[in-house]
Amino acid sequence: MKHEIIALDIADFNKCGNIWNMEKQSALAEQFYHELLSNNRITFIYTIDGEFIGEISLVFDMKDSDYTITDQRIYISRLIVKREYRHQGIGRQLLHFAIEKIKEMDYEEIAIGVDLDNYPALKLYIEAGFDRIIRIDRDDQGPYIKLLKTL
Repeated sequence: MKHEIIALDIADFNKCGNIWNMEKQSALAEQFYHELLSNNRITFIYTIDGEFIGEISLVFDMKDSDYTITDQRIYISRLIVKREYRHQGIGRQLLHFAIEKIKEMDYEEIAIGVDLDNYPALKLYIEAGFDRIIRIDRDDQGPYIKLLKTL
């Protein structure tokens, strides 16, 4: 089996539906698509034999200085792994891949947001060096935390 991480070609955007329910989350899918079109988002896909298994995105401008500051702070968005492939280290590989890409782009900081009840993701981000709390807040999905990693 061939495992690789590739940059998403916008022509293959609908294949992300193999990872998450794009129909159920159509507003989010539309937002992500427009961000890709405008080059505000870069998405990387974890594939196994060409099948989309996981994804992670980098967003340049979130219109929120907690998350993005031009040429200084970039936002990691939407780290997700297809349910049946979770707990196999794929999310960790995607996260480390994204961090290396961000270093190559000369950013100084990386921000990420995570729901407070998502313990596996919180643990992963803290282990990866997201060790500063920017803010704890609440949205439609409940309480979440914004974390920062300095490069």
